[in-house]
Amino acid sequence: MLLLSSIASAQEKNVAQFVIWEPKAGQAQTFETGYQQHLQWHATNNDPWDWYGWYFISGPRSGQFMDATVDHTWQDFDTPLKPAEDGADNKLHVYPFADLRAVMKLQKVISCGNNTGLQSRLLRMITLSVTNTKDAITITGKLKEQLHSSCLYLYKIVDGGDLNQLILLLGYTTYNEFGKDADFPEMLEQPDKQMPENVIQHITSETLVFKREMSRLH
Repeated sequence: MLLLSSIASAQEKNVAQFVIWEPKAGQAQTFETGYQQHLQWHATNNDPWDWYGWYFISGPRSGQFMDATVDHTWQDFDTPLKPAEDGADNKLHVYPFADLRAVMKLQKVISCGNNTGLQSRLLRMITLSVTNTKDAITITGKLKEQLHSSCLYLYKIVDGGDLNQLILLLGYTTYNEFGKDADFPEMLEQPDKQMPENVIQHITSETLVFKREMSRLH
C-alpha cells in the first residue's frame, strides 16, 4: 500500500526542479562525460543538494536526459551554492554538448514518504492535462490501493510548463511490475466520472531509466 503525504505549507520541503537536456548529434558520450565532471564540481564544493539523473527511453523525448533536485523550500533557490561558479562550470562541461530543453519548478503534493522510488530501475512519467488541479489530485490519490508501483510521487507544475498539468512518477523494478499498471487510464475513469465534470483531459506516458553514474546522492 502506498502511503500518502500531503503538503500543507509552501515553506515545507516540497519543491523540486526538473531540467531536461538533449545531447547534440554525435555528442551523447561527450555529454555524459561532461555532465559527470560537472557533478564532480558539486561534490568538490560539498553541495548539500541531491541530484537525480534519468534518460528517457520511450516517447518523443527518447534519448533526452532529465536531472532533478527535490525536497527543497522555495527559499533554497534564493541561496544556491556558488551560482556564478556553478554556471561557469556548467557552461564549460555541459552546454557545449547538449541543448537545454526545459527547466521546471514543481510542488510535490503526494508521495510515499521517501525518495527510494526515484532510484527505481524504471520510472514511469505520466503527464496529466486537467481542467481542475485540486480535483485531479483527489482522483490520483484514490489510485493508491490499485497501483503496483513501489512508490508514487505527484507534482504540480508551478513554473516552466503548462500550469494545467500534473506530473506523476511511478517507480518499478521490472517490466513485469510495470505491466501490472498498464491499464492506468482505465483506473482513472471511475473516480473521474464521480466528479461533476470530467477532470482528466489528456494522458501522456513516458519511461525513464535511472542513471546512478549521472546522479549525486548523499
